[in-house]
Amino acid sequence: MDGRNDAAIAAALKAMAQTMQNQLNAARNEANCNLNTFQRENPPTSKDRHDPDGAHAWLKEIDRIFQLLDCSAKQKVWYGTHMLAKEAKDWWLSIRQRLEAAGEVITWVFFNREFLRKYFLEDVQGKKEIKFLELK
Repeated sequence: MDGRNDAAIAAALKAMAQTMQNQLNAARNEANCNLNTFQRENPPTSKDRHDPDGAHAWLKEIDRIFQLLDCSAKQKVWYGTHMLAKEAKDWWLSIRQRLEAAGEVITWVFFNREFLRKYFLEDVQGKKEIKFLELK
């Protein structure tokens, strides 16, 4: 064997070792963040009304727990949406069904954007417009 083959073999072995380490780290993360450990952190349930401050606070607390437990992207969607209640749960089920039927991948970032659009942004924008008009 010449030096070029040795270098290629060494590079391939290093890549394989890194892949195996990444898989092991992912498995550890999955084990650290399971539904039981998530629920032991007493995650709040979303409120069943348009409450901009409450919606934002709910997301911040859920994200805090996800960071603490080092949850995977998939777990964030499952566990976060598990904590929705009443109207919010119905709203999310209809969106999720539509996305899944279209073959879309649902991410926590997508959920956050849609949740804030539904329960935070419209209310906040309306309040800001009213305050602006009152200042005139």
